[in-house]
Amino acid sequence: MVKAAAGKAASANNTVIATSPSIKEEESKDIKWISRIDVASKDAGVKLAHECKGSDPIDIVIITAGYFATESFDEPDWDAEVKMYTISAIGPIFLVHHLVKSGLVTKGAKIILVSSESGSIALRHESEGGGNYGHHASKAASNMVGKLLSLDLQDQEIAVRMVHVSSNHVLQSV
Repeated sequence: MVKAAAGKAASANNTVIATSPSIKEEESKDIKWISRIDVASKDAGVKLAHECKGSDPIDIVIITAGYFATESFDEPDWDAEVKMYTISAIGPIFLVHHLVKSGLVTKGAKIILVSSESGSIALRHESEGGGNYGHHASKAASNMVGKLLSLDLQDQEIAVRMVHVSSNHVLQSV
């Protein structure tokens, strides 16, 4: 998904910096792949800012990282919940912080957090039942992170938006 989106953005005469938590992707003229940037790692923001040092300012940051694990009230999963919160709500704060503080994201930039409607309290109904606590709650936390970042960055004229792009399960292999 990220590779396809990066290719489409690059084909529109944009320079794209794309990240991967694992191996380095194939470089192209307009896509710079930076490997081993894992939003679940507390040093991901520092690494990304360092790798982008000397680059032109970044106009748009799109954070698509996610992780989904099933669980129930009868079988909650501590490690899976921590991983979901870290990827969806904690890591993005540190990525954005380091990109802004390093001067890579400045006035007029846009930050987009790909979240999910599953984080909506209003959309949870008795008929759907409970369960999948980490997934729903981490997406609700992601939505709150987006709102708080938008407040913190508004004086710098950096826009922050949360988007829902249909089934987020497609993006969660990123």
